[in-house]
Amino acid sequence: MKKFKIISLATLGLASVALLAACSSQKNLQSKTASQKVTTVTVATSGSSVPYEYSVDGKMTGFEYDILKAADKDMKDYKFKFKVYDDNAILTALDGGRAQIAANNFGKTKAREEKYLFSYPVRQGIDAIFSTSKENITKISQLAGKTTEIPTGTNYGDMFDTWNSKHPDKKINVKYSQRALTDRLSAISSGQIDFLFASKAAAENLVKEHAITGLVDTIPTDLNKQPDFKTYDYFVLDNSQSQLQKDLNVELKKLYENGTLKKLSEKYFKDSHIPAADQFKS
Repeated sequence: MKKFKIISLATLGLASVALLAACSSQKNLQSKTASQKVTTVTVATSGSSVPYEYSVDGKMTGFEYDILKAADKDMKDYKFKFKVYDDNAILTALDGGRAQIAANNFGKTKAREEKYLFSYPVRQGIDAIFSTSKENITKISQLAGKTTEIPTGTNYGDMFDTWNSKHPDKKINVKYSQRALTDRLSAISSGQIDFLFASKAAAENLVKEHAITGLVDTIPTDLNKQPDFKTYDYFVLDNSQSQLQKDLNVELKKLYENGTLKKLSEKYFKDSHIPAADQFKS
């Protein structure tokens, strides 16, 4: 009888230990699950910025879109959700807390740097001077005295301001408006303005899509002599997202090193437009 009681007590003791171990294991699992909570990140983007972010048969695609999707695969603590806005409302979505990342072929400006965070650059911009076939402007030095039109708050505005401050006797006349790039390209054709300095791929696509006639474009032959006119494309982040910025940059550097950025650049631009290695350093 005593032996039976001893065995029963021992069995009860083992069961208790097993129960405690199970409870401890469950608690650790819950703790681990809680610590691995996935944060949803809203990406404000354009649905019509070819070849950066655009829709084909209702499905999003594009150079920057594919980069963020590739980065998201390894960013286990995050899940990216894309939301389409009008171009002029994308940064406003950051301002209003409706998005944490903005993607739309963004360049840096002094004003933006004071307000937002930036990722590593994902592309060195290939910009061209768009003018009439009669003018056929091929050099930045030929822009003196010519008239262009740009939206307010762009990196192109900073470029022209820098040029005008350095060359007060050779100023470029800059008009500011919120007209879409398509309308501004048409304004060259109609003689309202003399030129645009714009993304070569994006503007050429619009010229073709909207059958804008009488235009030619050239990458400036004196660009290396005018480094202020070199541009880069970045993702813009809400200024409270320093950890997201750090984590995203880690992934962008990986995508640079493993050749993904180059492959995507060649896919969408038919050439390698990736930045130099020194651009992927903090």
